[in-house]
Amino acid sequence: MKEQSPTRAILLNAYSIFTRYWYFALPLLLTIHFLRRRYASPLRHYPGPFLASGTRLWKVWSVSTGHTELDHIAIHRKYGPVVRIAPNELSFSNPLAAKEVLTAGKGFYKTDFYGVFPPPENPDIFTEVRENVHAQKKRVAAHPYSMNAMQQLTPFIEDTIKLLMSKLDNFASNPNQVCDLGAWLHFFAFDVLGEVAFSQKFGFLEAGFDVDNAIKTIDNSQWYNGLVGQVPFLDHFLRRNPLWNYIPFLSTKNALITRMALDEMDKRRPFGTTASKETDRKDLLGSLIKGHEANPDRFGEGDVFAVAHGAM
Repeated sequence: MKEQSPTRAILLNAYSIFTRYWYFALPLLLTIHFLRRRYASPLRHYPGPFLASGTRLWKVWSVSTGHTELDHIAIHRKYGPVVRIAPNELSFSNPLAAKEVLTAGKGFYKTDFYGVFPPPENPDIFTEVRENVHAQKKRVAAHPYSMNAMQQLTPFIEDTIKLLMSKLDNFASNPNQVCDLGAWLHFFAFDVLGEVAFSQKFGFLEAGFDVDNAIKTIDNSQWYNGLVGQVPFLDHFLRRNPLWNYIPFLSTKNALITRMALDEMDKRRPFGTTASKETDRKDLLGSLIKGHEANPDRFGEGDVFAVAHGAM
């Protein structure tokens, strides 16, 4: 009979004890894990909420309340200018720290928080965590965001302003109608973005409501990004779960703005051909396509979609 190795024997005994006394062992392991993260960390000397020192639950709770900015102000008033808000995170209240922390090349890198934002396979300028790749994408995308590029789109933006004013005039001429100005300004902002990005409005102003619940979908997505971004590994079981693709109303590809971005890209294919040039527009998508044609290895088609879609 083959002799059992000491390591295997120890593991089997440990497993047996754990399964038998899991109700004692599990809380003990969690407590040990918490204490290790609280006291064995190089950040152990910084003050902050007790819960934040060993888990990310404080950040999850704070974001879920919807007023995390007030929570941060409160803990800085209580603990000082540098506060530990997670086992491996500090919050700074001094504005002078922003340049030191956020400037590229300082050794402070974006965390896995940004990986939750879609599309994960093609990060845009906001979600790209690799500094060298971020710089490449930023160089390509800088031109369409320039003042000169925006001025060329002025006529389209002015048409959208006129449409908004005509809608507000209708409310002004009928005192019995209630005008939710906040909603109409929201519709206006998205229709302007549609013109800037894809040379066409999303149709919110014309319809007078949130078409296909597109704005609500974005708001829900941002709430999800902010909350799950505090515990990014959960994203693999939630939105990145491949089962979502089999549930139509859960698949992100079915959202109005995502569909429009994909459809507009399809209309302009194949890039660089005469047919494509005839429909070429001086909008964000057109500029990004030109950037892709000039640097196909550094700025792929996926990057074109990601940056255009990310603008929304």
